[in-house]
Amino acid sequence: MGSFFVEVRDWGLHIRLQGKLSIERRDDLARQMEHWCAAFALQARSWSSLMEFDHFEADGFRSERLVELMRLARACGHQRSAIVLTDWRWASTLADAMIAAGTDDQVRIFVQPEGFAAPCESAMDWTLRGGASLPPPSSSRAA
Repeated sequence: MGSFFVEVRDWGLHIRLQGKLSIERRDDLARQMEHWCAAFALQARSWSSLMEFDHFEADGFRSERLVELMRLARACGHQRSAIVLTDWRWASTLADAMIAAGTDDQVRIFVQPEGFAAPCESAMDWTLRGGASLPPPSSSRAA
């Protein structure tokens, strides 16, 4: 069984997906994302996101839904995103979706080796400040 949470931070949204999520749970997350996108747009606020994928599994993954959400986010003031995960296959899948959405210019994908315990916030620092955090997180070829 999987879980997700969405937390509003001063720079935007922190989203964590963990384990196996059903289509229904992913649809619930997508609705929450649409809500937050609309809220940021109404505030005319630029925002960023940190997305963590912890041993994420998604049967029937719908990349077109992710593409729709990324396009919506961009239209609603999304500026940058750090994606942190441990799976190269998902990194490639997410990179393809970002390219299809036309948002690859605002996304950095970080792949951490299993057991590597760098805090995900370091990826967000890296993304927001252009490499000011030390040490840099592992980055993928898909980034």
